[in-house]
Amino acid sequence: MKISKLLVLLAVLMTLSVSAQKKATAAKPAAKTTSSKPSKAETMDWIAAKMQENLAAPRKFISYSNGLFVYSKQMNSGDVCTTTIDLNKITGLSNEYSDDFFMSGKQLGGSKCGDGSTNQFEYMSIAGPNYNDYSAPFNFTPDQTLVERMKKALATLVEYNGESKKAAGEKF
Repeated sequence: MKISKLLVLLAVLMTLSVSAQKKATAAKPAAKTTSSKPSKAETMDWIAAKMQENLAAPRKFISYSNGLFVYSKQMNSGDVCTTTIDLNKITGLSNEYSDDFFMSGKQLGGSKCGDGSTNQFEYMSIAGPNYNDYSAPFNFTPDQTLVERMKKALATLVEYNGESKKAAGEKF
């Protein structure tokens, strides 16, 4: 009888010990994965680098500095037009359910041609069918993974650019 009680007591102690070990391992905090949001400058620099890599021919990259992306294009008439896109002016993106992915902003960009003509624009196609026939100087569409990354980066930039437009004390 003493042996059976001893065996039962031993079994109970072993069960409690195993339960305590499981609880101890379960109580360990999970490894933290922190990813900080890139700064506005880092976001613009990444976007500009992808714009430069995917600039559609016959356009030629000229420069990028502080959010100003500049490229040129020779027109059929022989004139060369220089276009400047101001990433600091991007304040909108197309609807997430739209097939046509474009960015927008007041005075987003402008072109100046050798003949003296100028053109200002507030919309630019990034990818998709371009139903509204916006300027489409980049060739992102074939790489849908890159298009999705551009959407995230541009959405982040829209947040930064929107915050800078708020007056002091404005909540929204």
